[in-house]
Order: sequence, then structure tokens, then C-alpha cells
Amino acid sequence: MESDRWPDGAISRAEADRMLRSADAIRARAASVPRSHALLQLMYSVMLAAYMALFVYTGSNEGGASVFGGTTMALVLPPMIVSTGLVYGAAERHGGRLRSTGRHWTAIGVFLALLVVILVWGIAGGGYPWWLAPVSAVVTIVLFGSRPAAALVRGSGTPQRTTAEREPLSPGPRTVTIVMGVYFGIVCMTLLVPSAIWAVTAIGMMAVIIALSAQTASWGLMRTGWEWAVPQWLAFAMAVAVMFLLALLVIVGDVITPLIAVLAGGVVAAAMVASALLPGRSHVASEA
Repeated sequence: MESDRWPDGAISRAEADRMLRSADAIRARAASVPRSHALLQLMYSVMLAAYMALFVYTGSNEGGASVFGGTTMALVLPPMIVSTGLVYGAAERHGGRLRSTGRHWTAIGVFLALLVVILVWGIAGGGYPWWLAPVSAVVTIVLFGSRPAAALVRGSGTPQRTTAEREPLSPGPRTVTIVMGVYFGIVCMTLLVPSAIWAVTAIGMMAVIIALSAQTASWGLMRTGWEWAVPQWLAFAMAVAVMFLLALLVIVGDVITPLIAVLAGGVVAAAMVASALLPGRSHVASEA
């Protein structure tokens, strides 16, 4: 009868099979996109697509030079830059499970190529038609949203743990969240004063660059995104939605009044400040 042990007293074949199955399960789990993060990535893709649509339209023949790189970009550029550090910080909770793949880098390459084509067309060709805006938005959402959308549809991602401990945001992320909310609010409130909004934007961008360069410092954007939970992400989504809506109204025409700008800024600031006082994720536990 054949022995179930390897020569020289090694582990049994049954035990080796169990170890192999365990390793396969670990690899399968590592290859999956956690559901909570898949949803976050999908929402980020939608945000990026909306930004591309606004950016491309403002440079089109119909958009006109008066809004290209003007108030519209002053509204949507700050949350776009800030979101990069926040989303990257959230991804760090999953460690090596979210490393960039060849498909991801291909998507970035195609996206950059699309952006270059549009810019060259606009400069060398004297402008381009407005319909490139929705086309660029669709291409962007397909490039960056297909993988997280597929993970959500399949339901194969790792479910978020419902028993994970929730703690108040640590002082650094809480302060960053409050400052971010106040800053976004001021940007909205100064919307109708071009010199003021660009001064506010310039100061804010310098602060963002410092926060991004801080990497994992307690007051950095990555650490803030690492600790944010559902309340903070919802408040950020509300702030982004309001700022993008204001940018759209700027393109439409003279729709925004000083009262609307002030009210919008108040809503944005209040939502972010309130979320800073609510619990975030555990400071030490890594969650799926």
C-alpha cells in the first residue's frame, strides 16, 4: 500500500493538498477587488468622467474661451486633485491586493492619448465640436469604471466587514476634513468674484501639494482617506456634486446669483465639517 507521506518524513500528501488549496484561496482573494473599494473606484470613475466632459466642453467651439480654464476649472479642479490622495489612501487599507495591473496602465495610456489628441485638435485645428465632451466622458468611464463595475455585478469581491470597529477620526484627518470643507465652501462662495476665487484656488492648491507630498503623515490626504468611512465619503460626494453642478450652471449662463453661491458654499462646508465629527474606520485594523 502506497504511503501517504513523502520520503524522508516530509508532510503527508493530504496535508500538502490542503496547503495548496489554501494558497489558491489566498491568491483568488488577493485577485478580487473588495466590494467597498470597487464602489469607491466606480464613483471615482464617474467623477473623472464628469470632469473630462466639463474640461473638453469648455475648450470646444461652443464652450468658448471665456470659460476655458476659467471659473469652471476653478470649481472642479480642487476636488479632483484632492480626491487623488484620498482614494489612494483608501486603497492602502487593502495592501498589495490593489496593485496596478497591465490593464490599468493600458487604460491610463489610452486616457492620456485621448487627452493629447483633444488638446492638439483644439490648438492646431482652431477648436473642436462640442460632442467630443460626451464621447470623452463615455471613454473615461469605460476605461476606469469597467473593472469595479464588473466586480460589483459579479458579486465576487470581498464583502465589507460589518463588525469592524469604528472610531472617531484622529486629530490629523479630522482637521484636514474640516479645513477641506471650509475651503470648498469658500471656493463656492467666491464663485462670482473671479479674482477672489482664483486667489483662493491658488492658496488651496499649494496646501494640497504639501498634503500630497506628506504621504502617510497624520495630516496628509492619504492618511485622511485611509481613515474615512461612509459618512465622510458621502459628505465629500455631496460637496463634489454641488461644485460640479455650479460649474455646469456657469457654462449654461447667468443662472447663479450671489445668494445661490453662498448657500451652496454653506451646504458644502456644513456637510464636510459635520462628517469630521462622525466615526471613521478603525485607526489600526485593515478592512476588506
